Amino acid sequence: MPRPEADLARQVREVVGRSAFIAATFDLHGNEDEAFLEQADMAFTVKYFPHYDAHLQGERAARVLVRAIRGDYKPTHRTIKVPVISPTVLQWTGARPWMDLVQRALVWEAREVDVYVNIFFGFPFADVPDVGMTVQVLTNDNPKLAEQVARDLAGTIWRLREALLQSTKLHSITEGVALAKQAVADGNTPVVLADHSDRSGSATWLLREIIAQDLANTVIATIADGRATAALKAVGAKAGDAFDMAIGGRADESAGEPVRIQGTITAAGEGYGQFWVCVRFGRNNVLVLSTYLVQVMEPFSLKALVPDIGAFDVMAIKSRVHFRRGFDDNGFAQTILLVEPEQPFLGTTRLDKLPYKNVDLAQFYPYGNPAFSETSS
Repeated sequence: MPRPEADLARQVREVVGRSAFIAATFDLHGNEDEAFLEQADMAFTVKYFPHYDAHLQGERAARVLVRAIRGDYKPTHRTIKVPVISPTVLQWTGARPWMDLVQRALVWEAREVDVYVNIFFGFPFADVPDVGMTVQVLTNDNPKLAEQVARDLAGTIWRLREALLQSTKLHSITEGVALAKQAVADGNTPVVLADHSDRSGSATWLLREIIAQDLANTVIATIADGRATAALKAVGAKAGDAFDMAIGGRADESAGEPVRIQGTITAAGEGYGQFWVCVRFGRNNVLVLSTYLVQVMEPFSLKALVPDIGAFDVMAIKSRVHFRRGFDDNGFAQTILLVEPEQPFLGTTRLDKLPYKNVDLAQFYPYGNPAFSETSS
C-alpha cells in the first residue's frame, strides 16, 4: 500500500463522515504528501530526533482536536514536498543544519498564534512514492499564512540541501574500530561505536572487527541471537559457566557470519521479555547477547547486566541516532563514531544501491538534479 496513513484516514472518514474531525501524530521520519490531509484535518509531527517531544505533540493534537470540535479552531493547511532524500542516520537534530530547521519551525510557531509546523525528514528505506522531505503547516482559518510559512521552510530546506547531507561523519567498520583504538590511546573515552545500519540486530561485522583489531575493555551490546539465548536458557546458563559458541549472523545476508566467542558467562537471566547473557572474553571485553534487536539508548541501562559499565573505554552498540540522548546530549561520551559495513545493506547511506521499484532517485537531490522553485512550489 503506497500511502498507508492516507488510506487509514480515508477508511476512518468513510465511517465517521465529513462532520467529524480527524487528527493524527507522526514520527518525523514519515513519508507524507498532501494525501493524508485530503482525508484528515490535522497532523502533528515530532520535531526532534531523538524524539524528545512525542508526548508534547500528542497533547497538542488532543488540545487542538477539542478546540476544533468546539468551533474554536478551523484547520487550514498547506503541504509542500521538497525533493531531498537522506538516510535517517544523517537526520540528527542535535547538529546543524537539522537543528536550524527545527529552530525555524519553532520561531514561526512562536511568532504566529495557532500555527503548527511539521517537517517530515522522510524514511528512504521504504519503497514508496512519497519519500523525501515534506513541509506541512496548519493554521486557524488562515490559508495565506499557511502558504507563507510553508514556502519559507521549503525554501530553507532547499538552500540547506547540501549541508543537510554533510552533517554527520560516517566510517567503514575497519576505520571506525581503528579510530576507537586511537581515541582510547589518546584518553578520549568513553568511546561509542554505533553500527547504524544493522536492522536485524544479529550483525557481526563490528564484533568481528573488534576481535580482529584486538580492541580491549569494550562492551558489545547487543548481538541478537534467539537460538543461542534459547539454548543457553534451556541448559540453565549462569554466571561462572564457561562459554564457547558461534553467535550472531545467519538472520540474512546483512547479518554476516556467526562469530565464535570463548569466555566466561558473567550474567544470565530474564528481563523485558528476553533472555540475556553476558560473556567476558578477550582483553576485558563483555558481549551482551539478546534474543531480539536492542537499541541501547542509555549506558547505565546496562548496569543490571554489566555492573561496572562506567569502567569500560568503548561501547559498541546498534543505533542510528536514538543513542545520542544518553551518550551524546548529556556529554557522557567523549568520542562518537558511526560505522556501517561496506556492503550496501538495508539501512545503508548509499541509497543508490537499493533496489527501488517505486522511487526514482533521479527526482531527488543528491542523486539527480530535480527542479524546485521556492516561489512556485
